[in-house]
Amino acid sequence: MIRAACAVLGTLLLAAPSLPRTDVDAVTFALAFRDGKADQYKNKQISGSGISFHGPIQERIGDGSTRTSLVMTLGSADPQGNRALIKTWDEFVAAERGRTTLVVALSGPDLPAMKSQEPISYDFSGVYDGQVRTIMRVPQAADAAGKDSGPCPGEAARQAAPAGGGFYCAALLTGATVSVKAARAVGGQ
Repeated sequence: MIRAACAVLGTLLLAAPSLPRTDVDAVTFALAFRDGKADQYKNKQISGSGISFHGPIQERIGDGSTRTSLVMTLGSADPQGNRALIKTWDEFVAAERGRTTLVVALSGPDLPAMKSQEPISYDFSGVYDGQVRTIMRVPQAADAAGKDSGPCPGEAARQAAPAGGGFYCAALLTGATVSVKAARAVGGQ
């Protein structure tokens, strides 16, 4: 009797359609990370779109090799919860000065290493497994009044920040994939 019940239950589970995977919105995730509540998204797929104002970055892997990494700017959000899209270089620098930039770092084996004078807009997806990445503020934000959190816990910056500049911590999405949305002409560089 128990065998028959297990067989029927097993057949039903195999025949039932699998639940669709729902990705976590990148802005929701970045806000949770900023507020120290990112663990609820551990090992979840995070997806969104953003602009790479930082350009491609060469990251060193444990075996000594390097691969391309990207930092995606998702927008900005102030402590009161007011959010804004960032579309231009000037808006990006203003958000960096205001310490309101929302970003995620991407790491994956096949990220594009596009070198462009203009920031590039991407759709992306990756898994948050608890890793972090230290991000350096753009030099134009060095004169801001706010203070940065500094390098991520357990990380040290590879280079010194420009005078008055700083570092902050971002969540790292691993196994990331990206697709180019469109080249975006931005002013004020």
